[in-house]
Amino acid sequence: MSKKYNNVMEMIKDLSSDSAFKDTASKEINDKKVGKFLFYLRCKHNLTQKQIAEKMGCTQSRISKIESSYDKDLSVNDLLDYAKVLNLQLEIGYRNRSAKIADLIKYHAFKIKEYLSQLTSLAKDDEALQVGVARFHLEAFANISVMISNSYSKLDIANKKRVEEKSPIHISAPFENSPKLEESGVPS
Repeated sequence: MSKKYNNVMEMIKDLSSDSAFKDTASKEINDKKVGKFLFYLRCKHNLTQKQIAEKMGCTQSRISKIESSYDKDLSVNDLLDYAKVLNLQLEIGYRNRSAKIADLIKYHAFKIKEYLSQLTSLAKDDEALQVGVARFHLEAFANISVMISNSYSKLDIANKKRVEEKSPIHISAPFENSPKLEESGVPS
């Protein structure tokens, strides 16, 4: 039975003992991520290079070159044209290289909050839209809750206990079991 690999780099690391080859292959793959992503998008839209070329008004060989180019050789215009043909919007952003995963999750959580607010605003004067938006909120809540729960469940139990022990929530006896203010010497 043959071994299955998740990606080309995994296969190269497993099959080759030549570290120079591994380094060269890794650099080649990492330097062509955008072109390979464009290839993926084209395939996802069930389009051939020729079909993309016709829609962009260029040759099929130009599309082949774009999809196999090094990231540094692609122009923003190439990306805009490709996106337009696929009915996509190009978004470019920057982030601090030292950003922690937790910070990225928080950023996206706040973006979700922002988008939900925008969605709610769109429906403010239309009852039918409000019903649809309310259903979407419930669906989003359920899906996000399941994602968080599934991720949390993959932690081992020792980590869960440590989180619970360090909880910022303090539980004490109900107030009726506490001494009355008059009995404690504090005037009421």
